[in-house]
Amino acid sequence: MITVAIGVLLVAPATLVPGRWATMGAIWLYCRAMTGWMGLCGLNLLVRRLHVLPDTEPAVIASKHQSWGDGICLVSRHRELTYVIGDHMLKYPLVGWILKRAEAVVVDNAGGKRANGGLDTGLQALQRSGRDVLIYPEGGLSEVGSKKRYRLGVYQLARVLNRPVIPVATNLGVFWPQQKWEFRPGLAIIELLDPIHPGDDPKAFIAALETAIETRTAELVKAGRRSLR
Repeated sequence: MITVAIGVLLVAPATLVPGRWATMGAIWLYCRAMTGWMGLCGLNLLVRRLHVLPDTEPAVIASKHQSWGDGICLVSRHRELTYVIGDHMLKYPLVGWILKRAEAVVVDNAGGKRANGGLDTGLQALQRSGRDVLIYPEGGLSEVGSKKRYRLGVYQLARVLNRPVIPVATNLGVFWPQQKWEFRPGLAIIELLDPIHPGDDPKAFIAALETAIETRTAELVKAGRRSLR
């Protein structure tokens, strides 16, 4: 949670400026500074884009979540990225206000329901802006080498927005474990894979998404662990 506290303190002043741009700019600068600091500590980052969507076509980015650094690393490479965040984040001072300014989509962590109108408001803003949106299909952090149940929220989000979903595999958790404040030197890789369209069968979609993310993540984790030896 140190990363959250530092980020909040640095970003909060920008929320005094009306609109979204200043808050998002401050968040992006913080994320860039964090990835720069990672590099100074010997942890380098490679974000590989393997998908073939045009830059003008917005998408839902569905990422594996192994580390607090996952969102930081993705936002550092994508300034205008919007994100789906569980309402548990609202309990931290100033975080709720920052999320509102950033026009994040806030959902009920217990089941993906509406959280103080945040879901509806966030979706409306996304439909107007055409920005990409980041979501963690498992709903939270999972230890490296494990997984949680993939939830239907990512499918519902893609259907409502009428967008393809880009699976994201990563081995960042090998080098920056879960909620720990420690870096292991090496090369962390984040891969944006080929898009999957939601279609009419939610179960088939979730199965395809899970297979894509977990299969490639396992390969990246294996390579990352091997590099530590």
